Amino acid sequence: MVRRIIFGILFFIWTILLILLSVIPNSDSLLDQDISEFRWDYLEHFVFYFILTFFYIFWRSNQKYTIRITELILFLIAGFIFCWLTEYIQIFIPGRSFNILDMASNMAGMIAGIFICYYLILRILIRNYFSQKSL
Repeated sequence: MVRRIIFGILFFIWTILLILLSVIPNSDSLLDQDISEFRWDYLEHFVFYFILTFFYIFWRSNQKYTIRITELILFLIAGFIFCWLTEYIQIFIPGRSFNILDMASNMAGMIAGIFICYYLILRILIRNYFSQKSL
């Protein structure tokens, strides 16, 4: 129960942080950067949304560390809409612009978060640990 409260609070704080980072005007000139260069901010986008998914999964999983598949699908759909909105609102913010690669990095972070956090960590590692412990 305490785990769910802590991760729920972390999830909402992280969501607010992502919104704030998306609406802060940018004075850097990333718009002038050559498109062929690797931009480290794509990795940042991936990691930030991976962490968001991590917090969500540990918040919403029950005592047996499971989540209904419909809830995961709804989270993914809502998350993709959130990714699009956080990029879209940047059109109206000075020094920011809509970047499809940022949005794709956000979405990839969410997909990787579901796969790694839910399927590998919860379903395999934690559930196996508890099933072996009960033997």
